[in-house]
Amino acid sequence: MTSPGRPRATAPASLAAVVVAGLLVAGRLADPWGDVGGDVLYAVAAYLLVALVLPRARPAVVASLALAGCWVVEALQATGLVAAVNDAVPPAAWLLGSTFAVRDLVCYLGGVAAACAADAWAATRRRRTSG
Repeated sequence: MTSPGRPRATAPASLAAVVVAGLLVAGRLADPWGDVGGDVLYAVAAYLLVALVLPRARPAVVASLALAGCWVVEALQATGLVAAVNDAVPPAAWLLGSTFAVRDLVCYLGGVAAACAADAWAATRRRRTSG
C-alpha cells in the first residue's frame, strides 16, 4: 500500500520555514541550545527535502533516507573533504558543518524521528478525512 502523498503546495513553504528557523536558532541562541536546536532543525529540513522529492514515499522510507544523508554528511566531517569544500566555498559550512561530533548524530535522529512522527500523524489525518 502506498502513501496517499503529501500536499505539494505546503512542502516548499514548510521547508523554507524550517530553514529560516534553523538559521535563527543556530545564530541567535547560546550553545549548547543553538547548536543542538540547529542540528535538530537541520535534520527536519533534510526530512522535508526528501519528502518534497519523494512525495508518495512512506514516512519510514523518507526518515531512513534523511537520517542516512545527515549521518553521511556528519561522517564526512571526520575526513578532510568537508574542510576542503568549506575552504573553497565558505557558505557550504552551513550545509556541511565543520567538526564531527557524536552528539550531532543523536540530534539528527531526534529531528528525523519528530518529523517522521508528524508526517505519519498528518498522513493518518489525511486518510481519515478523505474518506
